[in-house]
Amino acid sequence: MNQFEGQPSIRWSLTGINEEGDEVYLIRGISRKLYRCPGCHGEIPVGEEHTVVQFVRRLGGTDHHHWHRRCAEELLVPELGNLKRIPASESSQSKLEARGRRPAGRRGRR
Repeated sequence: MNQFEGQPSIRWSLTGINEEGDEVYLIRGISRKLYRCPGCHGEIPVGEEHTVVQFVRRLGGTDHHHWHRRCAEELLVPELGNLKRIPASESSQSKLEARGRRPAGRRGRR
């Protein structure tokens, strides 16, 4: 597919910007309950490896969705701009939620 195929992994996450200007983080996850993928509307069973897509909204706040890895690679990744790989430690839930509480102009983007 491309240089980001098979990402995210245990050590790496992906980050990019969507068309609304929100930061999007793709993080590896193992499901602890039954989820429904917004890409294909199929089920993600308990214990399955999948991709957690965390949005840090430009206007503040965060939310996340659980995607099948393949659905994220095929549907979401091609739509993201400025896509890059970052260490998984930079995409922890607590760090991203703290980032969503700060106004967009004060985030200090890299």
